[in-house]
Parts: sequence; C-alpha cells; structure tokens
Amino acid sequence: MILRRLTTAFRKQDWFTVGVETLIVVFGVFIGLQVNNWNTARQDRARAAVYTERLKAELHAELEYATALLEYNSIASRAGDVAYLGLSGQSIMDDETILINAYRASQYNWYERRRAAFDEIVASGSLALISDVGLRETAIGIYNTPIFSIILSEGQSSRYRDLFRMTIEPSLHYDLNKNCGDKAYDSNSSAVGLLTIDYPCTLTVSPEEMADGVLALRSDPEIARALKLRNAQMSGRTFDLESVIRTLGLKKLFEAEITP
Repeated sequence: MILRRLTTAFRKQDWFTVGVETLIVVFGVFIGLQVNNWNTARQDRARAAVYTERLKAELHAELEYATALLEYNSIASRAGDVAYLGLSGQSIMDDETILINAYRASQYNWYERRRAAFDEIVASGSLALISDVGLRETAIGIYNTPIFSIILSEGQSSRYRDLFRMTIEPSLHYDLNKNCGDKAYDSNSSAVGLLTIDYPCTLTVSPEEMADGVLALRSDPEIARALKLRNAQMSGRTFDLESVIRTLGLKKLFEAEITP
C-alpha cells in the first residue's frame, strides 16, 4: 500500500507526500528495530539472571568441595607426620596407631567438579551477560586453575600409596579400610560425596597381625622415603589450594553466609 502511494506520488511529483510516506517507512522500521532490541534485551536479562543464580550455586558447591578437600588433606598430612615418626622410631607409639596413621597418609580425596553452568555460559558466548565482575572473574579462575587436577593426580599416582598396599597383608588392608577409611557426610548445598577420615577408629585384627604389618613397613626403607615425599607434597598442595581459594575470591563470594 505504501509502495503504491509512493509510486503515485513520484509520478505526480508530489514531494510532500513522498516525504511523508518515506518518514512513515523509516519510522516503522525504527520502531520494529527498537521492539526487537527491547525483546532481545529482556531475554538477555532473563538469561543473565538464570545464569547468575546457577553459577553462584555451582561455585558455592565448589567452595564446599575445596573446603572439604583442605580438611581431608590436612588430616592425611598430619597422619603422615605421625606415621613417619612412628615408623622411624623417633616417637614411641603402639602398632595400631602407626598403622592407622600410615594408612590414612596413603589416602586421597577427589570430587566431580560442578561446572555445567559455566561450561554452558562459555559455549553459548554468554559470559558477558554476567554483570557481576567479581563473580565472573572468580568463576573463570576457579574453573581454569590446575590445582584440583594436580592434587588428584598426585594422590592417585602416589608412590607411597602403592608401596603401602604392596607391603601389608590384604586382610590388614581390608580391616583398615573398613574401620578407618573414608566416610561420606552431608553437605549444605549441591555438593555430594564429601569424604572425611577425621574420626577415631580401632582395628579388629590381632595384635600379632598389627605387629607383622608394622615390621613389614619398617623393613623397606623405600617406604619411609616415599612417605617423606608424600608428606611434603600434601603440605605444599594444602598451601597452594588455600592460596587459590583466597586469591581467586571463592570464599569472599559467600562471606556473608559463612559463620565466623
């Protein structure tokens, strides 16, 4: 209809009508673009709100996991120190205490990262929608730091872990695992499968089996050397992880929710 009127106006050289019709077309296009922009902006705000809440929830779980990992590694590290003193004879302690601590020093903790929201945001090119700069930068740092994979890799490939299990009898290892091994506990958010070894325990094997186990561990000098290395690793990684949590602002994001 507008095109027909414009054509007629051009033929009649009715420039006033041409101008009016042109303005109507331009104004209509402008309004259409504005409506489209408004709709896009509204959709972006809605997506940003959803992404922000999902990202916060996942980072909260990451903080729980990291805190649990720190606590677990601290216990394992202290156990390693006690085990080394006992095995080397620098401190007098009973066989059961040596075995429990030597076993717990060989343990490692792991967890499945909570990063589905972050990966979706990055894959869709929507990272700029997260207007909270602190949240965005913390997420980028946490999901790209190698510290978690390093801790897992060192725990899985620990020479001491292998030597310990190759040295003690299967029945003793079973007893240690059953009575003094990992225990799961409930989290406060979406973190699942949190583990601890921070609890008292006793063994059910005979005193003779315990004595044989300690003697076997003491008989291989490589075990003490591997334990020293593992203790040094655990101490260093604990410091590294604490630094990552602090410098990347993970704990700071949820300070208001943390009870002093």
